[in-house]
Amino acid sequence: MTTSHNVSDRQLPRGAGDAAEVPPIPAASVIVLRDAPLEVLMIRRHSKSSFVPDAWVFPGGVVEPSDDDGTEIGTMRIAAVRELFEESGIWLGAPLADADAKRRALLAGEITFASLLDESPLDLEKLVWTSRWITPVGVPKRFDTYFFLTAVDRNAVASAENVEAVEVIWIPPAEAIEKLQIVFPTQKNLEALAGFTSAEELLASRRGAEVATTRPVLIVEGGKKKIILP
Repeated sequence: MTTSHNVSDRQLPRGAGDAAEVPPIPAASVIVLRDAPLEVLMIRRHSKSSFVPDAWVFPGGVVEPSDDDGTEIGTMRIAAVRELFEESGIWLGAPLADADAKRRALLAGEITFASLLDESPLDLEKLVWTSRWITPVGVPKRFDTYFFLTAVDRNAVASAENVEAVEVIWIPPAEAIEKLQIVFPTQKNLEALAGFTSAEELLASRRGAEVATTRPVLIVEGGKKKIILP
C-alpha cells in the first residue's frame, strides 16, 4: 500500500525536484520530550543554511567518524546525543561542570565528545529508536537519518548555539505541525506523537518496536511536487 502527499517547496529541502542522484549521508536526530503538557523541543535552522533554511527541525546532524562505537545503532545514538548537546546544550547524563564552556570547546574542536562521556557517562538506552528516513532521490543533499525519542525533566534548559540553530522552542506536537515551518519527515514524525499524553507512555510504545526504513519517492508532475510513501 502506498500513500500520496502533495507538498509545497516549504516542506522540502532547497533544490528538491530534479537534482542528480547522490548517496545518502548517515545522520541522527533526537525528538526530545517533556511532560505536563507533552511538548517537543524544536530548533530553527539558520536562514542561510544550505539545507532547509529557516525550517524548524529536531536537534541532529551528520554522523562523524569519532561517533563510531563498533555497532550501527550505538554509533547512531552517540551521534544523536552529541548533536543534541552541540545544538541545544541538553546533556542526557549527570550535569557537566562548566557545561556551556565545554559545549563551546566541543563546537570549536578543542575537546572531544569522548572526554565528555568519560566525565559523565550516558545511558544510551534512554534514546529509543523510533524511525528511519532516507531522503528521496531528486534532492541535492540526501540523508539516511535515524530518529530517536528521549525524555527530559521540565526544568531542562535548551539554548541555540547560533550557528546552525538560531532559536529553540518547546511546543505541543499538534501546535508545531499547525504553526511552524517544517519539512515533510519532521511533520510525519510529529504526527506519530499524536494521541499520547505522556513521554513515558510514548517511549514505552516504541521501546523494542521494529523500525522499518521509510524511503519516500519524490514525484514532480506539471510543476507540482508530491511525496509517495511506500
